[in-house]
Amino acid sequence: MRIAASLTLGVVASLGLWVGLQTARADAPGAPASSAAAKPATAAVPVDVFGQIQDPSLQARFEQITHQLRCLVCQNESIADSNAELASDLRRQVREMLLTGQSDDAIFKFMTDRYGEFVRFNPPLEAKTLLIWGAPFIMLLLGVFIVYRIVQKRSRMPLDDEPAPGSM
Repeated sequence: MRIAASLTLGVVASLGLWVGLQTARADAPGAPASSAAAKPATAAVPVDVFGQIQDPSLQARFEQITHQLRCLVCQNESIADSNAELASDLRRQVREMLLTGQSDDAIFKFMTDRYGEFVRFNPPLEAKTLLIWGAPFIMLLLGVFIVYRIVQKRSRMPLDDEPAPGSM
């Protein structure tokens, strides 16, 4: 099902890119004037020749989302900054999901379901992530408590150079 949906989205995006290329050629200087029927297609093309979303608000959302997703190949770069082939595919997937009207949360959920929590630079705070983030602080507090108890017990012990009471 996911493969069919991905293929469908890929065909739709490719068609949009093709229409954008055809429109760019038709609007080029020296080209024959385009018909009135072709003008609405220009307005309907959401992606330009370079793959940029023409709607500025969608483009801003695209950039924000791609900076929050980790490249699984590079692992320390966002998919916006990576040149890996997988990062390119993930950018394309995010662009297609934005163009179909999906929310940011739906895109993050899709990516997390498909690639795991590691794909996000800032995973949401949940019970399992709370344990991961809180464990070092719990261990630190436990260590401080143990050191306090040891120091407290040793301070009550007699020193070795003092004679024990009643031994003289």
